[in-house]
Amino acid sequence: MPADANASIARRLVQYVYPYRWGALCTILAYLCLAGTEWLLPQLISYAFDAEGFTKDAYPLWMVPVVLIGLYIVRGISSFAGQYLFHWTQTRSVLDFRTALVNSLLRLDAQVYTRMQPGTAVTKVVNDPQQILQLTGDVGIALLRDGLAAIGFVVYLFYLNWQLTLLALVVTPVMAVVMKQVNRRIRQMSSRSYDSQLVLVNKVDDITRAWRVVRQFGAADYERGRFTDAAQEVRRYNLKTAAASALAQPISQLVASVGLSLIICLALWQARTDGTGVQDFVKYVAALLLLLSKLRHLSDLASPLTRASVVAKGCFELMDAPKEADTGTQELPGPARGDIDMDDVRLTYPGAGQPALDGLNLRFAAGKTTALVGASGAGKSSIIHLLLGFGRPDSGHIRLDGADIEALTRLSLRRQFAVVSQDIVLFDDSVAANIAYAQTRDEAKLEQVLRAAHLWDFVQTLPEGVETNVGANGSKLSGGQRQRLAIARALYKDAPVWIFDEATSALDTESERAVQQALAQWSGRKTLIVIAHRLSTIRDADAIHVMGAGKLIETGTHAELLARDGAYAAMVRAQAGEA
Repeated sequence: MPADANASIARRLVQYVYPYRWGALCTILAYLCLAGTEWLLPQLISYAFDAEGFTKDAYPLWMVPVVLIGLYIVRGISSFAGQYLFHWTQTRSVLDFRTALVNSLLRLDAQVYTRMQPGTAVTKVVNDPQQILQLTGDVGIALLRDGLAAIGFVVYLFYLNWQLTLLALVVTPVMAVVMKQVNRRIRQMSSRSYDSQLVLVNKVDDITRAWRVVRQFGAADYERGRFTDAAQEVRRYNLKTAAASALAQPISQLVASVGLSLIICLALWQARTDGTGVQDFVKYVAALLLLLSKLRHLSDLASPLTRASVVAKGCFELMDAPKEADTGTQELPGPARGDIDMDDVRLTYPGAGQPALDGLNLRFAAGKTTALVGASGAGKSSIIHLLLGFGRPDSGHIRLDGADIEALTRLSLRRQFAVVSQDIVLFDDSVAANIAYAQTRDEAKLEQVLRAAHLWDFVQTLPEGVETNVGANGSKLSGGQRQRLAIARALYKDAPVWIFDEATSALDTESERAVQQALAQWSGRKTLIVIAHRLSTIRDADAIHVMGAGKLIETGTHAELLARDGAYAAMVRAQAGEA
């Protein structure tokens, strides 16, 4: 990763710490105080064991424990304050980082969701911010704890013997060149390790979501093999990263040993030529060895800092992913009438060889029930996709009550629709929270829609009634119960336009009839758009549009289309034969 990229990542990370800069500043002050006591240790040892103090009454003995214990009390308070203040700053920064990632996730373009695995998003939002700031925080703590102390020791060494200290600094450029090569290897392996870990997360996500399919196919061994292969990749790259990291310390120590050898030789030469005392030599070597211990710890910081940079890059890629375009400026003053017109609409998905919608002209009359039928790939779902503003037509116009939907804000547009899809999505929350999702809760209305969805009697048998948790994506409910709950949620929204995309496909005949009766009472007051493969469910629709290859093949009522003996009549006969 280029240096300017690392600098950009660092700047972006700092913006989440900056609001809590006072906590960070107090952390630095605490560690400055801790570092300020480091150089006192060799100085006190030297003073305690000099000729006057060791053999004579140069100072009272009670001062020894008082000074040492007092020194370590100051160090303990400084260490605790530094760590506490640091983690206070870190946890608040993690919260802001996660919130920013979720905000980006909520605004992503629909196309991004089709390419992104849920497990990847979970990892980047939940785990990665904590890991990034934990790694960088550990580096920061080490720099404050050992780096400041190292600077203090360098100043102290210059004070004791500047010639020897200058000699020690000669090896610094050599160490920098060597560590640069080691860091490049760490960066490469960390990047591959992170990518392979995301693959592993997605494998586990697949197993968790598709456990019924896995068992149905007896695919436990197959999935175990896939997981093992992915886990082996993670292990291999983690091992390579660890090996590269492990090189840092012995290499730095080897280079340091060269400098240490030169220093000792020069010190011995000075002692023999100008009579430097043993006490001065011991004092210098003690401080030098303490400095080397600090430098040894600092040499281990390259690996976590590199890993943090790699993980942060993945998070910022999510944050920088294309957002949903919302160029609309108009707000509908209230509920729409529900009159929808599609005028010469064309849509081709990226990478597709043929258009999903090809010059489509279609009308959904306000207060009427309109059905869309046709084979898979005919363009029915693409119509819903555009009506809800999840995509934009390549050409043509879609109007709601005469207003082009591109001129409406996405929030204002979607407020007019209530949707029940064949792909049911429920939240890990209570029955009531799923139905009144993001809306004001009304107990009377809640009961009304539960009865309309033929779910009230079942809910009364639950241990906590409407407060019973339905599990992740409704895992505690049957398929039909999940679908009826989604229908109740759409009814609760009470939007002027209702879209039912195979909404009764998982219901038994009695429940389906009950839902149809509930919807029939709204006929004439709501615009109902029904996508159905089971043609018996749309016999009473005011208009039936037959789709094919993104075009409108024929339109009419059930009776009119049967009399025309075209595509719709053929579909009816085919389903009658299947029955």
